[in-house]
Amino acid sequence: MTDRRKKVAILGGGMAGLTAAWRLSEPGWQDRFESITVYQRGWRLGGKGASSRGENGRIEEHGLHVWLGSYENAFTLLRECYAELDRATTDPESPIHTWDQALVPANDLGAADFFDDEWQVWLGRFSRTADQPGDPDPDKGPLTVIGFFERTMQLIRDLVESMKTEPDTGLTLSVSPTPPKPAGTLLQTVQRAVLAATIAMLNPRPQHEAGTDLLGQVLDAVRETLDYERRTDHRRTWILISLLTATARGMIVDNLMTDPRGLRAIQDEDFSDWALRHGAHPDTVDFPLVRAMYDMVFGWDKADPDKPAFGAGLGVLFTGVMLFRYRGAIFWKMTAGMGDVVIAPLYQALRERGVAFEFFHRVDSLHLDTPHHAIESVTLGRQVRLAAGVERYEPLTTVGGLPVFPDRPLADQIEPREGLASLESHFGSRDDVETRVLRRGVDFDQIVLAVSLGMLPIIADELIEDRPEWQDMTTKLHTVATQAFQLWLRPDHETLGLRWPGATISGYVTPYDTWASMPQTLWAEQWPDDDKPGTVAYFCGPLHTDWPTSREDAEFAAECERRAQSEILDYLQDHVRLFFPNAVTEDGFAWHMLTGVNGHRGSAALATQHVSVNIDPSDRYVQSVPGTDRYRLRPDESGYDNLVLAGDWTDSGMNAGCIESSVLSGLQAANAVLGRGRHHRIRGFYIP
Repeated sequence: MTDRRKKVAILGGGMAGLTAAWRLSEPGWQDRFESITVYQRGWRLGGKGASSRGENGRIEEHGLHVWLGSYENAFTLLRECYAELDRATTDPESPIHTWDQALVPANDLGAADFFDDEWQVWLGRFSRTADQPGDPDPDKGPLTVIGFFERTMQLIRDLVESMKTEPDTGLTLSVSPTPPKPAGTLLQTVQRAVLAATIAMLNPRPQHEAGTDLLGQVLDAVRETLDYERRTDHRRTWILISLLTATARGMIVDNLMTDPRGLRAIQDEDFSDWALRHGAHPDTVDFPLVRAMYDMVFGWDKADPDKPAFGAGLGVLFTGVMLFRYRGAIFWKMTAGMGDVVIAPLYQALRERGVAFEFFHRVDSLHLDTPHHAIESVTLGRQVRLAAGVERYEPLTTVGGLPVFPDRPLADQIEPREGLASLESHFGSRDDVETRVLRRGVDFDQIVLAVSLGMLPIIADELIEDRPEWQDMTTKLHTVATQAFQLWLRPDHETLGLRWPGATISGYVTPYDTWASMPQTLWAEQWPDDDKPGTVAYFCGPLHTDWPTSREDAEFAAECERRAQSEILDYLQDHVRLFFPNAVTEDGFAWHMLTGVNGHRGSAALATQHVSVNIDPSDRYVQSVPGTDRYRLRPDESGYDNLVLAGDWTDSGMNAGCIESSVLSGLQAANAVLGRGRHHRIRGFYIP
């Protein structure tokens, strides 16, 4: 007699939950499971990666969604999805058939730098590679600490040899083993100095007072050669040499190449502090590329730009995988919304596999059995009823032939009710049509808990009270709210004076420290001919607000909305000139250049664009504060027999808020359910 096939309930339809569903539903899954069901609040999938379409089919995101070319597992998943979906056959009218039509390579990473009393942009141009992210890679293997050290040394050599580049480019990096070798007295001097620095770096003595350390003496000589105080371009080059040299030296001095903990051995120390301890110049802390890295992971304690907080192990890891492991290009940008080109195809392919989706189901609480070994039941709030004759809610509509998520529920599929737009929010209406209880052995046998960290204190209080490790995880891991806005402008980038079309730039003023030009998405929107944008720009950054709050939800949300709007207006008045110099006049920002503005200015004009204030507990970004890794639970460490965990808040090996971390966690959660090893069929470099 065979065992009864099990039912799997996945609570949360973000990237981690969808990834778990993907691995669990591989061909033949019905032999093992009776059902796989994803329960999702509201009408959209994607979590923090969700997007939708608003007026004129415009793409509306939670923030700036860009993938690194080193996201091996995320790209592998996406490529599998598009191959299986086979839109060329099943949906030939769709304008996107393949993964490489959904994402396109982007070579430029910019960093804003305040120097000589003005803001400048340092643009790093990264060379393309012949391979593509997600390509089969049977021989290369993961990047080890020794491999990282070797590539760091190669990067220093490449950097020195690329100094003879065009004046407006701060850095050209080559991944070629035989980069060009320009001649010149300055370059020859710096090359000799870097060689001396490499030799000095091997001296494991700790840093002492300035001038007494051999490495410090050599770097001072390099600094003098580069005319550090007067040459901005040389100053940046020297700081990068200082940073990379300190990083390589730190690997030696801290025995990271032999320590069985690997990069975890330095996770309790902030990356900047660790680099300074190993000889990096104090200016490194404000080095544009360093600040850009912190901005990318919202690595500031309580959103304070003067309080960097990013684990050194992850700092080294991110530097390594971003600079040394990218394929095709360092960045890949989506040609439409993330919900359009990533989440919707995953939904379609999973539905074809037979995975069920229950939309408009909000998870309210998990309940333990009496011995506290398993989850006995789950209470859900059912937010709407389906319209008569509708068997299941289908969330997608089409814009220009492309399947997308709308910005509100599709009214013809549900019964009318008030407050539909707030159904995705924790602060929205709780006027549910019914309370639904899922029971072990009836509705589920195994649960994948794929909600965000911020939701755990709200829905998992029994687990937090039961196990001290859950209490530690929910109280000692840090999260931060974020904010973003998008502008559509009629003039093209040349008219606006934009010198970096298609670039992503970080390290600028808070709160909107990161900016991206996204012209590759405009084709997918449907604007009238007389009000068509020539430029679209995305801005995002942290929002300092505590959670939980003692104030009423409505009051708290309204206050955050007001503050975000005020900060956007200030930003457009005082800071957007760096990107769009011709969009700022003597009277301030040129509001008339915005599409759809209808003569409005200020707050009224901003209301015609898209603003996202991400204060919901499920939207808060999980930070990688030093000393907190030990409080993360692995996907297979819930402590309960029928519960696995999935999300960028788990200990996945890439413990930072990013798509790759979510995918890693989802794969590990599915492996745990399937009884496989944690890293079964997982690629890339991560902290073991």
